[in-house]
Amino acid sequence: MEAGHHEPHDLPDGDGRRGQQVGPGRGCRGDHHPRQQQHPRQQQHPRQRLHLRQRLHPRWRGEPVIRWRLRREQLLSSGEEEEPPHELPDGPKQPEARPWTDWIAKLATWVAPTTLLTALLFFFGYAYTSSLYAYFGIDAGTIGFTTQDLLIRSSPALYVPAGVALVGALVGALGYHLATRAAGDGKSGARTVRWMCLAVTVLVLPLLVVGFLAGFEVVDAGPMGTPLLIGGALLLAVLARLMYVRSTGADYPLTGERAALGISVAIIVLCSYWAVGGYAQQKGTADAEQLAHHLYRRPAVVLDTSERLHLGWAGVRETVLPDVEEGARFRYRYEGLRLLAHSGGRMFLVPRDWTWESGNGLILPFDATVRVAFHPG
Repeated sequence: MEAGHHEPHDLPDGDGRRGQQVGPGRGCRGDHHPRQQQHPRQQQHPRQRLHLRQRLHPRWRGEPVIRWRLRREQLLSSGEEEEPPHELPDGPKQPEARPWTDWIAKLATWVAPTTLLTALLFFFGYAYTSSLYAYFGIDAGTIGFTTQDLLIRSSPALYVPAGVALVGALVGALGYHLATRAAGDGKSGARTVRWMCLAVTVLVLPLLVVGFLAGFEVVDAGPMGTPLLIGGALLLAVLARLMYVRSTGADYPLTGERAALGISVAIIVLCSYWAVGGYAQQKGTADAEQLAHHLYRRPAVVLDTSERLHLGWAGVRETVLPDVEEGARFRYRYEGLRLLAHSGGRMFLVPRDWTWESGNGLILPFDATVRVAFHPG
């Protein structure tokens, strides 16, 4: 009978297979074949090879092992090449611990363009646009800018804060590098770094006091004074503490300082947004003042209407159009207007001689009821 037709319960006792198959989880031992001569070492130690396989692959026990050996004998007898058995993993591999990489990945996933970043750009754009048109006596909500418009209009309010933040990060990184090198040179360098950190910490207290006084309007520090003083003081305190601990060779943050560090970072981020929002409002007002003195930069508008508007504004000339054929729609023309904004199918016009004391604005629908011509200058 061929070896490939043997079943485990039909094997003879002398083959050494049936006697070793006692129950599930126990593999057969002594894979002796009548037509093959075993090595003397295998005859002396018949359990050594199978024991190693069972230890590496716990699932290869009992009847599956016998079937695999019978398949192997068939391949050897037919002259085909033996396929190596699939190695079973010892267990799930544990990923390497990379805490900082995981935190960065989570933060990048959270700070997505459609979530936090979009909300911040929308806030800064609205603060800038609101202060810009409020100078001309127009509410930004009345104009009806879309979200995309506000996102685009946030760019003038972000160039300077982003540049200042990057320069500050560069200075902080260079200072940290120099302090680390100085602390590694010897005891004298570490002592110098610690004294500098203590001096910076002493400077933090008066900055916090002035910042809180400015927040309660006891001291006039401007719209950005309070967040800059408080946030800057806490940032200096965190950096000084970091360099002080690193000069001693310890890890930072310490176990008891993690909560304080988290709260400090949250306050610093809040103050940063506060300061950028205040800068956006100041930037909008400053740009509005500049635009009011240079209205020639805005497009000039020639407006034709079917009804008389009775504007009477300085610098705006009203002209009655000559008689035309019966059924003409437009009879009055107004010149000397400037286009301030256009959104939501409406035009916001101001006279070219607009002033903050006596200036006015005109809102008209941009449809077939009016005829508009634009020209530069």
